[in-house]
Amino acid sequence: MQSTESTISSADQEKNRRLALTGVVAMALLSSLLWAGVLDADLPAKQFLTLHTTLEVASIIVAMLGFGIAWHAYSQDRPGNIALLGAVLFGTALLDFGHTLSYAGMPDLVTPSGPGKAISFWLPARFLVAVGLLVIALRPWQPLKNRYTRHALMGAVLLYVALIYWAILFRPEQVPVFFAPGQGLTPLKVKVEYLLVAIYGTAAWLFYRQSRRNVGFNAADLFAAAAIAGLSELFFTRYGSVTDLVNASGHVYKIVSYYFIYRVVFVDSVHLPFDALHQALSKEKVRAAEQHSFVRTLDLLEEAVLELDRRGRILSANSGWWLLVGTAPMVDTSLLAHVHEEDRSAFELHLVGLVSGQKDEFRGRYRIQTHARPEQWMECRFVVERDDDGEVTGARGVLRDITKSYLQERHITYMALHDALTSLPNRVLLEDRIKQAIQQASRTGNRVGVCFIDLDHFKNINDAYGHKAGDALLLTLSQLLKDCLRDGDTLARWGGDEFVVLLPDLTTADAVRQVAQKMVEAMRQTVMLESLAINATFSMGIAVYPDDESSGDIDSLLAQADRAMFYAKSQGRNNFQLFADMSSKGLGKKELYIQTRLAQAIRDQRIAVWYQPQVAASAHADGRQRLIGVEALARWHDADLGWISPGSFIPMAENLGLIGELGHLVRRQAFEQFREWRQTHPDLTLAINISKRQLFASDFMLVLLADVERYELDPRSLVLEVTESVALMDVEFAEERLRQLSNAGFTLAIDDFGTGYASLSQLHELPIGELKIDISFVRRVHTTEGLRMAQGIISLAQALRLRTVAEGVEDENTASVLRDLGVDVLQGYFFARPCPASEMSALPLFVNGETLAD
Repeated sequence: MQSTESTISSADQEKNRRLALTGVVAMALLSSLLWAGVLDADLPAKQFLTLHTTLEVASIIVAMLGFGIAWHAYSQDRPGNIALLGAVLFGTALLDFGHTLSYAGMPDLVTPSGPGKAISFWLPARFLVAVGLLVIALRPWQPLKNRYTRHALMGAVLLYVALIYWAILFRPEQVPVFFAPGQGLTPLKVKVEYLLVAIYGTAAWLFYRQSRRNVGFNAADLFAAAAIAGLSELFFTRYGSVTDLVNASGHVYKIVSYYFIYRVVFVDSVHLPFDALHQALSKEKVRAAEQHSFVRTLDLLEEAVLELDRRGRILSANSGWWLLVGTAPMVDTSLLAHVHEEDRSAFELHLVGLVSGQKDEFRGRYRIQTHARPEQWMECRFVVERDDDGEVTGARGVLRDITKSYLQERHITYMALHDALTSLPNRVLLEDRIKQAIQQASRTGNRVGVCFIDLDHFKNINDAYGHKAGDALLLTLSQLLKDCLRDGDTLARWGGDEFVVLLPDLTTADAVRQVAQKMVEAMRQTVMLESLAINATFSMGIAVYPDDESSGDIDSLLAQADRAMFYAKSQGRNNFQLFADMSSKGLGKKELYIQTRLAQAIRDQRIAVWYQPQVAASAHADGRQRLIGVEALARWHDADLGWISPGSFIPMAENLGLIGELGHLVRRQAFEQFREWRQTHPDLTLAINISKRQLFASDFMLVLLADVERYELDPRSLVLEVTESVALMDVEFAEERLRQLSNAGFTLAIDDFGTGYASLSQLHELPIGELKIDISFVRRVHTTEGLRMAQGIISLAQALRLRTVAEGVEDENTASVLRDLGVDVLQGYFFARPCPASEMSALPLFVNGETLAD
């Protein structure tokens, strides 16, 4: 036998055999559910696809882990069967990968995916494992004779895998039929599965015989792997549908079989070598213990080494000690005389415990008084010295100068708890102080005030004067606010232009008003930044413990202060509001709730996208409408408030700086759905609203083009809608940005046209392709004045060769009038209300309506 065999004890063999038998018996009993018909139930196709993919990925991972260990832990004195197992696992993982990608519902891999194609990958993978286990059962457990044999094995496996892939993907007509749609498994497939069961059973029988002879390798786990794999194949002779539980159970059995194979590879390639290493280390530890007393002193010689008597006086010291303290060697010197006076008592206490025999050693960081530096930190380690009778004679120790690293560590700790710009406490330190203040208040019965401060229109200062001026203003204002506070109060920077003031030990709730008013008064003065005179204001929200938050939850207390701050902004800014006052008035609760939940809703992707169809004004001769596009609309349903109007949360997203994230979320959802629709409606267009902040964002073009490329869309199929006021608010910049979008291929539309102040010359200069008539004009087309206004807008658009879209069409009469006026596209409840993508796909207009290409 080889060395590997001798390392497995009889006890381990017996333990492995019991585990293997238990596993096989348990899996066999569970397989009885197959014959009882319990597993005949079908799963929904989508759920089964997810389950199947998960199971296959798990089996591929286990196989690749086994291959990695077997291949890279191999050496010439290791058993060759492990290398064979590794090659088999690698080839099986590659074939299982093809099987996974070929399953019904997966994207097409060269040829269409389906049950037959998946089975064509499945059977060669199972044959590879079955034959590999049988060969290993027949082959002696010994090293390979030739060092290159394992590479030849791997080459043969890869060639086998390549031939299987080539035949299935490029010669599918030559692959036998294993699955007939509507009929299920073919007789050939069932016969092959029973052949696999026979091969696995033979291998399992051989491995079980070897395990009873207590051979040196883990034959019991190989028996379990072969037996359970055979049980797995029984499942694949019985399933009637590719999505039933029989099929899924067979995959689970396959993973269990892989697990036992992985155990064999791991034990032989990793566990046993580590056991041998552990035995060698144990022997080395015994030898090291004999030399420990000699090596102990040598380990300390790199730094200052001292020997002390029982009184703490230095008996001997190396040159490193005198170099550290910066003096010439002296006699009769006490170590305590060199310790910093603030650390001396603590150091002396530890030293007394050491020389009195109460402890054998102590470690610590202490300052040493030297002439070179005012603050020199030492890391000390002292051990007790005893004579042959065990009596303490003194101590010896080593000291290392850690001044530089200690100061860096202290600086890092400071920076971790303080804001880099203002040096104020940051969130981490603030929350710790709030926690301490609440604990103190709960004992004394006092109150704690938390003030959330946000500077008003701070972005305008950054935009107008630059970020350096903004940083200078933050520094100045933070100092003004600190001057208004008591000694025990805390001013912290929350982030950006937001600050939080902690007011502990308040005897009354009104005390916080006095401090808040003092801060408001301080902010009314003009701040001079070099030659700039700036008047800054802030909005402040205040929450008080325990009046507003009795449980002491810090997050809730901060959230209430934050809500009160938003309410202060809604009240005109430049003021402070108490959460208690706001609650008693019942003002702004819904708006504050929406503001508080909006950011989380965007992060959790709870903003959905609905769609409304756009139809050509002119129908076919048979009266069928022609669907030409859809408009993507954001919708938000909150668990507490229900449906929240876009007219509420979209402006809030603008004001809170969340419109970029919201727009990105809506755009990606719409693009993904639009890509699917374009497969059946290739000439469909998608209209998306673009806000002011999105349009003027510096990275808008890059992000938009990246999304278009990611979802493989044609920019010419996308209509970007901007309001009339946005397009003309900064004509020079807007024209440049709109022209960039137009040059990229996008169609640009002026939304809500007629409500702004566009002139003919401005419209002529802008690269606009579409005018969207505001709903207010559409609703008035039945009046003389409204008809004239609509006719004027349409005539203007026709003169500029712009397409016109009328939104808000709610009845046939309105649609007829607009058709007569020459409108190109109609949109409104008359055709369909906004709805989710699933409902849109089911609309008769979507299913039967023709696109313009039709």
